[in-house]
Amino acid sequence: MIKDSKVVYVGPLRDFSGYAHAARDYVRALDAEGVDVATRDVIYDGGSYKRTDREEELANKSVQDIDILIQHTTPNETEPKEGVFNVSIFCWETDLVPQPWVDQLNKMDLVIVSCEANIKACRKGGVETPIIKVPFAADMERFKAIHEPFEMGDAFKFLAICQYSKKKGIDSLLKAYLSEFTADDNVMLILKTYMGPNDGEEEKQKILSIINSMKRILRLDNYPPIRLIHEVMSDSDIDRLYATADCYVLPSRGEGWSIPHFDALGHGLPAIAVNWGGPTEFITDECGWLINYNMSPVCNMMHPFPYLYTAKENWAEPHVDDLMKSMREAVVLEDERLQDWHGMQAAARERVCDFSHDKVGPLLVGAIEKYYKMWKEHNVLSGSGS
Repeated sequence: MIKDSKVVYVGPLRDFSGYAHAARDYVRALDAEGVDVATRDVIYDGGSYKRTDREEELANKSVQDIDILIQHTTPNETEPKEGVFNVSIFCWETDLVPQPWVDQLNKMDLVIVSCEANIKACRKGGVETPIIKVPFAADMERFKAIHEPFEMGDAFKFLAICQYSKKKGIDSLLKAYLSEFTADDNVMLILKTYMGPNDGEEEKQKILSIINSMKRILRLDNYPPIRLIHEVMSDSDIDRLYATADCYVLPSRGEGWSIPHFDALGHGLPAIAVNWGGPTEFITDECGWLINYNMSPVCNMMHPFPYLYTAKENWAEPHVDDLMKSMREAVVLEDERLQDWHGMQAAARERVCDFSHDKVGPLLVGAIEKYYKMWKEHNVLSGSGS
């Protein structure tokens, strides 16, 4: 039924955020399934992504007489269109969706999220609209390319990529890494982070100050090296970072999915994450480590909207001792049990294949079609038409 309908997909399709990457891949998955989909952009972080020829075609298609409207934005940005089937796609990082978002989501006909924790957060907040979990999709071709590593020596290299915030758990990562290892361990942490899109030297110095402050309060010596990368990098250079590293680690307190963890697996890196939220949907014991946590009230997470990231919500506080244990195990495994380490690398690459466009596409189509059919039948029975 959905393949006989006209679909419009609205999202940050020209941005570089996680929402943007997810939206582009969902559109590609729908298009690959033969859905008549047109796209329209919302702009959050500049909108400088260069469309492919096919994406340009979809962006220029008419949006007249549509049947299904998909809005892939934060819920406060959504607004249902009368007379069509309205779908909201979003991610969240705590155990409770805040009330203003709940109010908007309850105006929709279907809500799609990427992890089980998001379903629970919606229900806990009071979302009554049907909710379906559909994992993110990914282009498998990008993982087949061979990328030349950066020259950073022969140490075992941990990699973390994120915007700096309390949510991402860099404080826990620094505490674990600087406590577990010394300069004698032949390890390195590559920390690719920034504070905001307009960062300069001042923000870089703030991040260096945070690293140095952690060293001071730990009161140790002979610390292992940290390679801070603060400058903007192209997608190809990010891929080179993955090729340079041995293991991806980021103990985020909350993730709706975590594209960097996922991309790390695609590049053959075993990954370490907290055992809650998005990463649990794709990291297994065969390809990584999911560390213990306890739920704790959200704090010190600044946001322009006062109702987001408040202590009414909880997120996953990583157990630093378990993080230290997992990082050490990765180093020992690569050093002493190379065959097992190679097995984890192979399992990482294999795991992402479960989320290709041709596998996620039918899931996305099936989820929308099921509820669209029910919506149409209800409208016919009620005499409101479609």
